[in-house]
Amino acid sequence: MKKSLLFLAFAVVATVGNVKAQTTWDFSSAAWPVVSGETAKVKNNLALVPGPETVVNFGQVEANSATFSDGYVASKRFKLNGGGFTSTGVNTTPTQRHIYFKTNGNSSITIWYKNGGGGDRTLYIGTGTEILASKTYSNSQDGIIYTYDYAGPARDIYIYGDQSLNLYKITATNVGNTVLGVNDVKKEMKAQAFSSGNKVYISDLDAKNTEVNVYSATGSLVKTAKVSADTNFEVNTKGVYIVNLKSDAGVKSVKVLIK
Repeated sequence: MKKSLLFLAFAVVATVGNVKAQTTWDFSSAAWPVVSGETAKVKNNLALVPGPETVVNFGQVEANSATFSDGYVASKRFKLNGGGFTSTGVNTTPTQRHIYFKTNGNSSITIWYKNGGGGDRTLYIGTGTEILASKTYSNSQDGIIYTYDYAGPARDIYIYGDQSLNLYKITATNVGNTVLGVNDVKKEMKAQAFSSGNKVYISDLDAKNTEVNVYSATGSLVKTAKVSADTNFEVNTKGVYIVNLKSDAGVKSVKVLIK
């Protein structure tokens, strides 16, 4: 009887331990508010990497309803808004629009997602230099639940697509402490960008020959200029824009509203 009770107690502890070992990134939760895009950062041990400064809509979180086959109901989605590699790149090595997390070893990974458009689209899970698993799917209307069981040493696990994918939830076991790689971190400058009415103002430049690029919320380049002193310029169409500043002092992206 004592042995049975001890075994039962051990089983309960083991079960609780397994539950605690699972990390969930649910993009419908309050932890992921609606945003037009994300900069490079780590959020709850999930690294978000837009890539080049011209990528301004990666990590867009927006309201969207979806029901999956396991009964999970989503109210928001996390949009990659493009592929994890360029047309001249290779699918083994994501350089933009990807996420990753540190695993301490073996990990069970499940992704709830939808294609971001029509045609065949491929989800990749990899190490950053090689593909561990992939799933090609052509239905953009129905969601899919994809599970991959990683077996191996501690390392970063990358998630990305060959085209735009919309992520709703990710779970993974045995998640460690995720940090951004050196190439993922962009030095931020002190210069300021803000709007008033239909004008964008650039001030407090800390380097000459600062490159200014203004993008629409969809990522289209609207205006480009090189400035060496405080300046302002008009944007004639109302809406939300991303102002990207780049110089020897670093890079910075600021969201502004044109009225």
